[in-house]
Amino acid sequence: MANLNKIMLIGNLTRDPELRYTPAGLGVASFGIAVNTPIGKDEQGNRKTETLFVDVVAFGRQAETIAEYLKKGSLVYIEGRLRYRTWEDPNGNKRSKHEVVLNNFQFLSFKDRADSSQQVPVDMPAEDEDIPF
Repeated sequence: MANLNKIMLIGNLTRDPELRYTPAGLGVASFGIAVNTPIGKDEQGNRKTETLFVDVVAFGRQAETIAEYLKKGSLVYIEGRLRYRTWEDPNGNKRSKHEVVLNNFQFLSFKDRADSSQQVPVDMPAEDEDIPF
């Protein structure tokens, strides 16, 4: 039987990314996003939304780029896989959580809106030259 573990979300960062490095020098960025989903209207006709808070972790150059260009409130598109992680806190209690391990992302807003001319490096897929346009 086939398996699939892929998640795609658009949301706003709930906090500034936290960039750390492993002993081997690999960048690791942790951040959270809030994803709002419309779920109808209330009795007065006002739109209702459900907010989902998701923890995300990125590695390598992606982690460094995210830490450099994104901040709390930034809008971002992310693709990744869902991971279940367990650990023991300093008090000896077992803890666990689901988080998204980032595979790909796209900036949907910039860190400094006042400087909209700022160029942001983004890995773009190679163009397919076989398309006859």
